[in-house]
Amino acid sequence: MSSGYDFRRTWLWRHAFINPISEITAAEQEYFSSNYLAMRDKAGMLVAQIAAAIPGLTVHDVTHLDALWETASLVAEGAITMSPAEAFIFGASVLLHDSAMSVAAYAGGLEELKQTVEWKDALASASDETSDKDSPSSELISRVLPDVLRQLHAKQAQVLAKQGWKTRDGEILYLIDDPELRNFYGETIGQIAHSHWWPVSQVTQTFAQDLGAFPNRTSSKIDRIKVACLLRIADALHLDQRRAPRFLRALVHPSGISEMHWSFQERLAVPHIEHEAVVFTSGSPFPIGDADAWWLAYDTMSMVDKELQDVDVALDSKALYFRAKRVKGAGSPEALSSCIQTSGWRPVDAQLRVSDIPKVVSTLGGEKLYGNDPSVALRELIQNSADAIQARRRYQQRPDGWGEITIQIIGRSDGTWLSIEDNGIGMSERVLTGALIDFGKSFWRSGLVAQEFPGLISKGMNAIGRYGIGFFSVFMIGDVVRVISRRFDYSEQDARVLEFRGGTASRPILSPVERGFAPIDGGTRVEIRLKTPPEKGRRSLSD
Repeated sequence: MSSGYDFRRTWLWRHAFINPISEITAAEQEYFSSNYLAMRDKAGMLVAQIAAAIPGLTVHDVTHLDALWETASLVAEGAITMSPAEAFIFGASVLLHDSAMSVAAYAGGLEELKQTVEWKDALASASDETSDKDSPSSELISRVLPDVLRQLHAKQAQVLAKQGWKTRDGEILYLIDDPELRNFYGETIGQIAHSHWWPVSQVTQTFAQDLGAFPNRTSSKIDRIKVACLLRIADALHLDQRRAPRFLRALVHPSGISEMHWSFQERLAVPHIEHEAVVFTSGSPFPIGDADAWWLAYDTMSMVDKELQDVDVALDSKALYFRAKRVKGAGSPEALSSCIQTSGWRPVDAQLRVSDIPKVVSTLGGEKLYGNDPSVALRELIQNSADAIQARRRYQQRPDGWGEITIQIIGRSDGTWLSIEDNGIGMSERVLTGALIDFGKSFWRSGLVAQEFPGLISKGMNAIGRYGIGFFSVFMIGDVVRVISRRFDYSEQDARVLEFRGGTASRPILSPVERGFAPIDGGTRVEIRLKTPPEKGRRSLSD
């Protein structure tokens, strides 16, 4: 199977498999390169199934996999060394990292996918009251399948190096033919392939220990952090026109967000490096009709820039570095537009902002939404607590009626505090610092639910919270707010407190919870220092 670009001409391929390396024999180079090429032929057939499984997706076939040798070479040449064994691990991880975005990646096919909690959650979210969840229609399956494959692809990639596919006559076929090679490196290849979706902190923690040499085949150990970082950067940098050919776009007619990905990538040239910065340029400017696609390119460049910075920190722990540490123009629309050009309009950093949330709550809410009632904050917090308790009931299959919400008004030396505590499902640090304070967004209606609590949606979770203002309503009644939360399945030392000391104008402070102050059995406690004590208010919170 061939592609228009010969990856064997890249610096990385020649460095590892062609050029002489001290203490590395030509036989060792041949062993690892030939096994890679054999694996590539099979993986190419696997990724060829992706286009049918996820219509409208930019190119994810073998040409994408081959191009990652080029983008890896861009940042690695002259900066790092790679043994033949490490280059084989890198290449095999490249072959697997996106390969699970089709049903063919599952030995048990669609029936295996249907047994996953991700499938059940997605089906529950997409179904209406008239849908038969036990026997979903082909239309519903087609609608759910792409999202489930995307969600599971990195996790499933971890098993593909050692997974077998059975033929009609009972023979088991593998992506890696050599059983010794497959058994020794398969786990590492799968983990590194999976890791392209991990945060970099998880990469450094999981791969802190190098893998020793493969006996009788090489004396080289595997620096797993180096290989994993090279994979994620190589993948992040492949954004040029080869991912979105114009004629193929005319054939597949992508829509929605996929169309914008095609629109911006079809204009991009192969990136290059200037003064430790990756430079993306466009062959043609973006007219005003494609402004949304330009902004998607801008957001994508910002994400790539963060990847480069995070990886630079990770590599520094190993006394290593890549040639690039940032993306030129990232973080400044004006600067990026000098590289990725526009026509007839000028991108400026004029994004809508909400700087005075309490005023917005008061102005937009008014009597129509909230009524002239300061207890709206209490109502919102009770609804949040009720949702958290319902989630824990369903997730742990606890009986109806289980769970407690405790409401107190407490006099302290620094003022009067309102406290609402539940023993619900609790929040991780990611939720506490993300979905909770994302103005107007509900955690229970986001994709984060399936990531934090797989299977919860399919168990019938149905949040009762009605308003988008949510948590921010607390600033109507107090400027000093503390949210103390401990996920029900986390230890006490994992509990966190998020504190606002000056309303929404202050930056929240995240810190560990002092021993004995977190909800004892998991859950959340919100404490608000009231601007006006209840006895002085026109309508009391305790009414």
